[in-house]
Amino acid sequence: MSDSVIQGQGKRLLHLDLLRLMAIVLVIFNHTGDRGYMLFLNQTESPLYGLYMMLSVFCKIAVPLFFMISGALLLPKEESLKQLFSKRILRMALVLLLISVPYYLWLQRMNGLSVEGFFTHIYSQSASTSLWYLYSYIALLFMLPFLRSMVKNLKREDFLFLFVGHLVLTGVLPCMEFALWKGSVTIHESFAPVLLVTQNVFYALMGYFCEHVADIEKRNAKAMWLGIGASAAAIGLTCLMTNWKIMVIRGGAEEAEQFFHCFLSIPTLTVYCLAKRVAGRIKNQGLQKWLPIIGSAVFGVYLIEKFVRSLTSIVYTVLAPVAGSMIASLLWCITVLCVSLLIVLFFKHIPVFKNLVNRLI
Repeated sequence: MSDSVIQGQGKRLLHLDLLRLMAIVLVIFNHTGDRGYMLFLNQTESPLYGLYMMLSVFCKIAVPLFFMISGALLLPKEESLKQLFSKRILRMALVLLLISVPYYLWLQRMNGLSVEGFFTHIYSQSASTSLWYLYSYIALLFMLPFLRSMVKNLKREDFLFLFVGHLVLTGVLPCMEFALWKGSVTIHESFAPVLLVTQNVFYALMGYFCEHVADIEKRNAKAMWLGIGASAAAIGLTCLMTNWKIMVIRGGAEEAEQFFHCFLSIPTLTVYCLAKRVAGRIKNQGLQKWLPIIGSAVFGVYLIEKFVRSLTSIVYTVLAPVAGSMIASLLWCITVLCVSLLIVLFFKHIPVFKNLVNRLI
C-alpha cells in the first residue's frame, strides 16, 4: 500500500494509483459494519438483498489488490538484505508502532493504560483490528528475498498452476465440504500449501504475473469481457453459498463471511487487468495529475480512516432516515475518503511534518 510507484524516469504507474483509490474506498466501505457492509443480513426480505450481498462480496477485493500492487512493485526489485531491513521492514515496523499509540490510547482508555500493556497488546493482537494488514504486509516483506528468487524462474504455466490451485483449495473445496457435510468435516489442517492458500503471498505473486509476465495490453476485448463474466459468476456463486449458509446456520456476520474469499481471485485479477488497460487510455490531464497525488496519500488514509470514520459518523446518522442505510453509508464513505485525503495531503505538504510523513507513508 505504501510501496514506491516510480517507474523508469520518475513516472508513476497510473493504473496502480487508480487501483489504490478503488481499493481504499472498498476498505472504508468494508468498515461500515451492519450499516452498509453487512446490511444484507438485516434485509433478507428486501428485493435489494442480493445486490447488497454482491456489493459486500465485491468489496473484499480491496486487500488482495493492495497485495497485488506490492508484488508488482517489490518482487522485481534488486536490493540487499540490509536495504530490505532498513528501507522496508524497520520502516513499516516504525509505522505500526507509531500509529498504534493513538489507537491504543483511544480504544483501550476504559480498560486501563500502561506501557507494558501497550507493547503486549500490539505484539499479541493489534491496537486496532484494522491494523491487521500491517502485520501481514510486514510478513510479506520478510518473504521477499525468497519470492524474488523464485519468480525469476517461474513460467506462465507455473502461475496458472498457482491460480488454479488457489481456486481449488480456497474455493472449490470449502464449498464442497459445506455441500456434503455442512462444514462439520474439513480437509486436514496440515494440508495448507503456503503459496496456494496464504493471501499476502499468493496475491503478491499474482501481481507480479499481471504486471510483468502477462501481456495484458495485447489481450483483446473478448478476453476482458470473459474476465468480467467469470467475475460475475464467481460473485454470484459466492452469494448463493452465503445465502445457503445463512439459511442453514442463521448466524451473524462471522458465519456469513465464510465464503467471501472462496472465488475472490477471479474478480481481483480481472479488476487489476481492467485498470491497467483503462489507465493506459487516460488522456485527461486532470486525472493524470490528480490520480498520482491521491495514490500517494492512500496509505495515510488507511492509517487514519478509523478516526475519521468515528468523527464523521454524524453524516450517516443524518442521512440514514432520509436516504436509507445503504445510500447513507456510501455517502459517509465518500466523506471519510475526502476528509482523510485532505488531512494526509495537508501533513505531507507543511514544513514541520513534510519530511517525516513522506518518508513513512
